[in-house]
Amino acid sequence: MNFRTRRRPDDVELNFVPLIDVLIVLLIFLMVTTSFSRLSRLDITLPQAASDATPPQDNSIELAIAADGKSVLGERTLAAGDMAGLVAALRQAAAGRPEPVLVLSVDHLTPHERVIAAMQAAREAGIESLTFAVETAGATP
Repeated sequence: MNFRTRRRPDDVELNFVPLIDVLIVLLIFLMVTTSFSRLSRLDITLPQAASDATPPQDNSIELAIAADGKSVLGERTLAAGDMAGLVAALRQAAAGRPEPVLVLSVDHLTPHERVIAAMQAAREAGIESLTFAVETAGATP
C-alpha cells in the first residue's frame, strides 16, 4: 500500500523572497540617484566651507535671502524691507515646532545688513537656534 499523497503537477508555489530583494535594490537605487532641489525659487550662490554640511533637521525652517534682498521662507516670498512681515512669517513657521532651527541660505553677495536683519527677525520671533547653509568646498552647485 502506498500512503504517500502525490503532488499534482499544477500545484505551483510562488517564492516572494527574490521579488522582495529586487524591489529593495530598486528602492535603494532610486533613493541614491534622486537629487532634490531645495532652493528653486531664488538664484543663490552659497559661500563655500571646508567642512561637510550637516543635513537639515525636521524642526528646521529655511530662509533664503538673495543678493537684491528678496527672501523666501518655505513657499512664501517676502519683500526686501518688510521686517514686520518677516517676523510674522517666522512666528507662523515656528508655531508648534519644538526648538525650531532657522537655516539661513544667503547669497555670497548679500549685504551684511540683510543677514543681521534676518537674525534680528528670528530673535523677535522667538527662534533661538540659527545656522547657515554653505556649499562644501570643491562641490559644484
